[in-house]
Amino acid sequence: MRPSGGLDESRRLVCPVGSYAFGAAVLVLAVFAVRVADAQDLEGRVVEDSSGNPLASVELKFHKAGMRELAADLETDREGRFRALGLPAGEYTVEVAKANYIGDILKVTVPGAPLLLRLVRFGVISGQVRYSEGTPVEGRVVASGGRTIGSARIAVLVKQPGSGQLKPVRQVALEEAGKYRIFDLPPGQYAIGLWYAGRKVGSGVMLHPDSAHPRFFTISGGEDYRNIDFLVMPGTAYSVSGQIDLPKPRMRFALSLGVPEQPALPMAQTLTEEDGTFLFEKIPPGTYDLFVAGPVGGYGAFDSVLSNDSEPLFGRTRVSVVAQNVGGVAVPVSAGKSAEVFLHAPGNGVIPGPVPDGCPPGATVSLQLAEPWGIQANYNMQASFAHPQVMKNLPPGRFNVSASGLGAGCYHVDQPVVDLSGAPAAVMALVAPAGSILGTLRGTAAVKDFVVVLLDAGDSEPAAAQIALPDAQGHFGFEGLRPGRYRISAQPAAEAARARWVDDVAHMVEIEIPGGVPTDIDLPVSAKGGGR
Repeated sequence: MRPSGGLDESRRLVCPVGSYAFGAAVLVLAVFAVRVADAQDLEGRVVEDSSGNPLASVELKFHKAGMRELAADLETDREGRFRALGLPAGEYTVEVAKANYIGDILKVTVPGAPLLLRLVRFGVISGQVRYSEGTPVEGRVVASGGRTIGSARIAVLVKQPGSGQLKPVRQVALEEAGKYRIFDLPPGQYAIGLWYAGRKVGSGVMLHPDSAHPRFFTISGGEDYRNIDFLVMPGTAYSVSGQIDLPKPRMRFALSLGVPEQPALPMAQTLTEEDGTFLFEKIPPGTYDLFVAGPVGGYGAFDSVLSNDSEPLFGRTRVSVVAQNVGGVAVPVSAGKSAEVFLHAPGNGVIPGPVPDGCPPGATVSLQLAEPWGIQANYNMQASFAHPQVMKNLPPGRFNVSASGLGAGCYHVDQPVVDLSGAPAAVMALVAPAGSILGTLRGTAAVKDFVVVLLDAGDSEPAAAQIALPDAQGHFGFEGLRPGRYRISAQPAAEAARARWVDDVAHMVEIEIPGGVPTDIDLPVSAKGGGR
C-alpha cells in the first residue's frame, strides 16, 4: 500500500537530483555571466612616429602576469587599427614589433581607454666610395689562395661618454660599384668613417666629410641620409719595412698598422715572409701603432687566425712616417699577458666581494680587442665573485670587457677599457641587479595626456623603446632596466596633438641608471608641447 498523499520512492529520489542539476546549471551560467562581464576589449591604433601614417601588419603580443600563454597575439589592419577581444581585467605587458622599426614595450590596464602607439623607424645612411677619376673602390681584393690583400670598409662610430673618443659600433664592406648602405640605425648620433688598405692609391683613414671635423648624423627616427660619399685621392706615400726575430724558422706573423686616434680598424695589414721580413707599401705620412701577432695558422675574410699548435707571441711599437721611407723596424715578440679576471659589483669596496642580489655566483667574462691587431681572437672564461681566475695568452693591448650568462634580472655594467699593455692588471667585470625609474611629470599641462619614452643610449644592438603611461598625478615608472645610459622624454599622447614621441634625440634628457636601486626623476611638461 502507498501512504495517503505520498509519493513513491522512485519519484522522491528524482526530485533532489533534478534540483541539483538545475542549481548547477544556474551556477555555471552565473560564473559564465561573471566572466563575460569581466572580459573587456582593448582597441587602438599604431602609426609611424615621424609621419603619423598608419602602420599595417604590426604585431602586438599581450602578456598577463602569472600566465604563460599569450593573452592575445594580433596584427594591425590597413588603417593601423587593432582590437584585442575578451581580455580579463588586469595589468598587461604589450610588445609591439614591425620589421625596420624599433619595437615598443609598455604596460596597460584593462579596461582602459583606446591606445595610440607610435613606432620609430630605423635610420639609413648610404653612399658610394670612388677614386678621384670616378671609378668605384672595391670592397675586397683577393690574392690566389683566398687571402685578402686589399680592402675598404665603412665603420659607424659613436662618441664614448667621458673620453669623447670615437668607438665603432658597426662595420660593413663595400658592395658592388663601391656602394654601401647602413639601414638599421636606432636613435642616436653617428659619425661615418672609411678605412681602406692595399689599394692602388695605398692605404688611409678618413671620416666624413674630413677627419679633423667629422659630421655627426642625428637619427631620431626615419632619417634617410643619402649620397654620403667618399673620394679616395692619391697622395704622398712611403713604405715601412723591417724584420721580426722568429723564434722558429718559417713562422708567419700577422702585422697591422693602426691610427692611434682612430683605432677602429687596421689601416694596413700584411704577413711576414719566411725569414721574418715584412713590408708595408703606400703608407701616408703619420704616426702609427704597429701590431705583431703569431704564429699564424690561417686567415678569414679580413683578419688572420692564430695557430693552435704554438703558444701565441705578440709585439707592438710606435712608428712615425715623415717624408721618407721607414726601414729597419725591429719588433721583439714575447709571450702574451696574463690577467686575473673576476666578477664585481659597482660600489663594493671588498675584493673579492659578495654576490649581488639577483645575480648568479658565476658568469662568462669575455675580452674583445679594442685595438686593430688584425687577428681573429676570442678570449673568454668562467669567472666568479669569490675567486679570481687567470686568463692567459692575451695580447698586450686594450680590451672591452663584457659578461654573459647572468640570467634574468642581472646585467653587465659598462666600464672603461682595460689596458694590458703595461704592468699586469686585474680585469673586473662589473655586474649589478636591474635598475628602475620612479618618475613624476610636473608642470601646467594635464599630465595624464602625456606619454614617457625611454630609449637605451648604449651602443649595443637596437633595443625596444619602453613606454610609460602616467597616472592622474603624473607618476610613472620603469622596472627591470639594464644598468647604463638612457634617453628619456615626455610627449603629448593624444592623436590630435600630432606630437612625435622621439622628436629630436639630441634634446632628450640623458640619464645614468645604476643597478639595484631606483632612480628618481622629475620631467617638466607644458601645455604647449612635450617635456625634456
